[in-house]
Parts: sequence; C-alpha cells; structure tokens
Amino acid sequence: MKKNIIANTFTPLYDELEDRIRLVINYQDIHNRVDFMITRNFILNLSPAAEEFISKHYENATLAQDNITVNSQKDTNQSLSQTDNVNLELFRTDEVLLLEVNFAFDINTKQTVLTLSSKNISAKAILDAYTMSQTFKVIKSAIPNIKWGISHHF
Repeated sequence: MKKNIIANTFTPLYDELEDRIRLVINYQDIHNRVDFMITRNFILNLSPAAEEFISKHYENATLAQDNITVNSQKDTNQSLSQTDNVNLELFRTDEVLLLEVNFAFDINTKQTVLTLSSKNISAKAILDAYTMSQTFKVIKSAIPNIKWGISHHF
C-alpha cells in the first residue's frame, strides 16, 4: 500500500555522493518527511515540462524570486524560510527514487495539485502560481550545472 503525505515544504540539495538532486519534502516533520532522489535524466525532462506548464497556466501571474525552501502554505509571509542544514541531515530519511511528477491545474481555483511519487510514497501539494514557480526555481538552483554538462541558462 502506498503512503500518501501532504507536501508542506520542498528543500532541494545536490547530493554529491549520489550525484543526484535530493528533494526533501517536509524536512522538519520526521513523520511525514520523504527524501526523493532525482536523477540527472529525470530533471532534464522535468524542468522543461514544468516551465511549459507554468507558462501555459500562469503566464500573467506574478512569479518567483530566488530562495531556498518553499512551503505550500497560502500565507507567503511564513512560506519562505532558510533551511537548517544540521537538522536537515539529523532527520534524514532513507532516500527513495522519484519516479513520477504529475501536475493537475484547477481552472476554478487557478491552483495546481502537484503530485510526486516513488514506488511506495506519494506526496501532494496544492500550489498557486507563485509557489509553483518558486518550487521549480529552487529545484533548478540545486542542479550542479557544470558537473552535469548543463548550461546555466537551462
């Protein structure tokens, strides 16, 4: 049976040992935390798809500025915070390979249901235009562009 969690925060890091992006969901909530590992190939396919989705559904919306952690909460005053790397590693969970990302846009609310799935875990978040854009901007910021042979304009 697949475990379902609500994704409240997204914290991406480059894991040099694994040579993958570690996307930590709910890093401060040990009971609902999941460390998704994203391969280079997966991120190369995901990034353009996410940008196309955001452009299609949120072309006139105010979009993101750079930051480190994104919360899916609606109160943007509380939604952006710096990550404490000590706690991030202290509460580290077993990594799971991210296998699928789905976007479902609700035309009435103008929000997106983002679902990230591995074999046994599914994490969902409801995101507005700003938070959707911010989430993918910070994931891209964790990419080791030179090491992966990717342009900084990717």
